[in-house]
Amino acid sequence: MTDQRIKVTDARHSVVVYDPAKWCAVPANNGGNSPTWQWGDELLVGFTMGEFGLPGTLHQTLTEGPFTSWLARSLDGGATWSTCRPSPYAGQGAAVTPLPAPLNFAVPGFVLRVEAYGYHGNAGAQWYASLDRGAAWQGPYRFGDLLDQSDLVGCHLTARTGYLLAGPDELLVFLSVRPAFAGEKTTVLLTDKPIVVRMRDGGRRFEFVSWVVDPDDPCRAVMPAPVRLLEDVIVVALRRKSDLHNWVDVYGSEDNGRSWHFRSRVGETETGNTWNGNPPAMVRMEDGRLCCVYGNRSRRQIIARVSADGGTVWGPEYVVRDDYCSVNGLPDLGYPRLFCRPDGKLVTVYFWATAERPQTHIAATAFSV
Repeated sequence: MTDQRIKVTDARHSVVVYDPAKWCAVPANNGGNSPTWQWGDELLVGFTMGEFGLPGTLHQTLTEGPFTSWLARSLDGGATWSTCRPSPYAGQGAAVTPLPAPLNFAVPGFVLRVEAYGYHGNAGAQWYASLDRGAAWQGPYRFGDLLDQSDLVGCHLTARTGYLLAGPDELLVFLSVRPAFAGEKTTVLLTDKPIVVRMRDGGRRFEFVSWVVDPDDPCRAVMPAPVRLLEDVIVVALRRKSDLHNWVDVYGSEDNGRSWHFRSRVGETETGNTWNGNPPAMVRMEDGRLCCVYGNRSRRQIIARVSADGGTVWGPEYVVRDDYCSVNGLPDLGYPRLFCRPDGKLVTVYFWATAERPQTHIAATAFSV
């Protein structure tokens, strides 16, 4: 890994959704990456919407909400976008039920959305599915007896959405959990750790597979962004946090997720520990290289790094965007999703603020590395 920085020269920015009366934010909390939430030039992104406010904290939103979960869709590779608020969908507090019949995960329009504790506008441990590219949704559904299995007894689910297709009726789902505690569910804890779960029988059975990071590790590890490199080789990028700083790691598995080892440290998401860092997004590009994108809140930048060897060594930092300017002066940004278009261009979607639009909004950038 090198500290060299390269300014992206072909970046093309677009506004996904902007409303000066709203806080539109945190795409990484609300959906998947390429290829699971992408169909060629059609890209699907989730985001949270809250009321605009300046409570004196990092987020430009009223902390008591209300918060709602939305979707943004582009049909032209990220140049233009439309938004909708689907129902039933995350954050709406509907009754959670068992899945009535198995799903075919291999349907070309299949999309999974995981909901859990620990972030704005979400109602708890449950999941939703769509078979038509996110136009219509069904759920919420239970995770079966997952949290009663021996490794997870006494845990709360804090997962976002990340999964790999393993067959027509089977997924590898990348989640996170932490020991249950009596405090506020949105509190950040260093005990949060990622797990791999096998979803079988089209969503009717859940089987704990492994810890990606040992539960005794002293640092937070959450929001895994998985990529399959070979039939049994998987890598995940992770949001990491200690008492002192925040960064991104990559872990790898050579046995289809049954065991894991540290591969590399990708980069820093903050200098120090004031703003809680940022999660990564990671995809495999058309030429086989990996690209990892994340926000650095101290430098107020969106950064990309590339690995040509499956995530062991990372090249220079590509600065994708650095014109951040918010109405309250605080660096609430990043939480990217990442897509690779058929033409080879990358598209990252994140939340941002500029001098022209200083309220928090969702933006996208098409670029190459």
